[in-house]
Amino acid sequence: MPDDLEREVRDLARRVAHLEQLLKVGHALACPEQPLPPANPHPLPETTALLPVLGRALLGLAGAYLLRALTETGTFAPQAGVAIGLLYALLWLVWAARTPAAHRIETALRSLTSVLVLAPLLWEATLRFHAISTWTAGAILLLFTVFGLAVSWRKDLLVVATITTLAGLGTAAGLLMATHDVLPFTFVFLATAAAVEASACLDHWLSERWLAATAADLSVLLATWLVTNARGLPEAYAPIPYSWLLASQVLLLAIYLTSTIIRTLFRGFTFTAFETAQCALAFLIGVGGGLRLSNQSSAIGALALACAAACYVVSFALLDRHGSHGRNFYTYSTFGILLALAGSRILLSGAAASAVWLALAISCIWAGGFFGRLTLQVHGAVYLLLALVSSSALEQAGDFLLGEATWPGEKPAAIGAAALAAAVCYLLAARHRRAERGTWSLQAFRLVVAGALVWLAAGIAAGALTTAYHALYGAGASHAYCATLHTGVLAAAALLLAWAGSRWNLLELSRLIYPVMIAGAYRLVVEDLHQDRKAALFLSLLLYGAALMALPRLHRAGD
Repeated sequence: MPDDLEREVRDLARRVAHLEQLLKVGHALACPEQPLPPANPHPLPETTALLPVLGRALLGLAGAYLLRALTETGTFAPQAGVAIGLLYALLWLVWAARTPAAHRIETALRSLTSVLVLAPLLWEATLRFHAISTWTAGAILLLFTVFGLAVSWRKDLLVVATITTLAGLGTAAGLLMATHDVLPFTFVFLATAAAVEASACLDHWLSERWLAATAADLSVLLATWLVTNARGLPEAYAPIPYSWLLASQVLLLAIYLTSTIIRTLFRGFTFTAFETAQCALAFLIGVGGGLRLSNQSSAIGALALACAAACYVVSFALLDRHGSHGRNFYTYSTFGILLALAGSRILLSGAAASAVWLALAISCIWAGGFFGRLTLQVHGAVYLLLALVSSSALEQAGDFLLGEATWPGEKPAAIGAAALAAAVCYLLAARHRRAERGTWSLQAFRLVVAGALVWLAAGIAAGALTTAYHALYGAGASHAYCATLHTGVLAAAALLLAWAGSRWNLLELSRLIYPVMIAGAYRLVVEDLHQDRKAALFLSLLLYGAALMALPRLHRAGD
């Protein structure tokens, strides 16, 4: 019986609670003009909330001026005043880092207060009171910058890192120009760049990299120019020992090479535009400055070749394993060919470098065809073209073909070796033909190699025929028939290209017909039409016109 009574009481209480809830809902529906208060109100912050923050910042500056006054009156020694000021500025940085991440304006104001405390203090202590040396000022600036990066790391406070980096770099730049002491602040820039790059390797402060890199590049460039310019180091500047300057150039290159290798190879990040441009600049500044600074060209050239070999190994042994060519592959391979060209040109003279490039062209085209690496074949074409240009082989062939030069010309060995190398390169390219005939880069590679061979062969043929003509009819024979011979060589070359291109299905040879015929038309207009022998002009027009008529037939016959 008591159990039944207890059960009824509980049921009655449950019903009463349900009725009360219904009454509350009904009242709310009946009185919509009285909305229910929000459960979690979030009032917007008032503008006046910033006033205490500004007040605290002004009090911080007041403390800095008090410290300056105590130092000027002799209460504190200058060195002690600098130490206390540095500690005071670092405390403001810590306060900024401990501010909640959502309060960005407050964080920025406290960081700026820290900068406004330290920068004027160092400026006056270095320039006015001469209480500290430039090296000490640089060390303090570096400590301040690195400390700012460190305290902002945990909460990823970009505003603190940016303000301290800008302050450190800007103050160092101002002191460099004011004191005319380049080395201390150059090493500040380099150390700051190293700290920023170390953070970038851990995927922090990526947007700060260009600030430190620009400062480091410009400072090393300035120091190099001051030492190596024709007038020498200006009297107003502090001495810059060669060994220290060379160390700064090596450090600049080492910092960005190390960072890029760690990020792209070990961390798996893709090359950024900054890394590509900065590595190129670091190489130019380091290698170019080293060449201007010392006579150790052999060591610098060997370093460039070693880096080129490393880039090729990374490209084709590490990044090309699965056949997927991303930005890292092309960037490393491009650095490889550029460094190989620079290193060989530093170590060797013009003729020797051209010979090495011809050998590299043959090697790359063979290796690219054998292992199925189009990038190596393209590099081989680049080596070939540069060798032909640097040895003047292309220019000499042009003189034979479009001018009045006769064999053997000025450099017969150079044009002969170039023609032989071009022939070997084209034979290798034609032997290792790949299936993807529609690939534009593959077609462009074959077109370049075939075009170089045709140009050199036609030039040698024109020079040899001109020499034979004068050998038969004397040195005083009319040059009008030489022009006819040159036009005939171009017409014959076009016919041969049409036949060979159709016969063996060599698309690159067929495409060369048009530029060859355009060169023939140029000869007709510029040279042949102005000759005094009309019989020679008749023969030139006859040969060119016959070639125009025969080209379509040859093409169809080959098909």
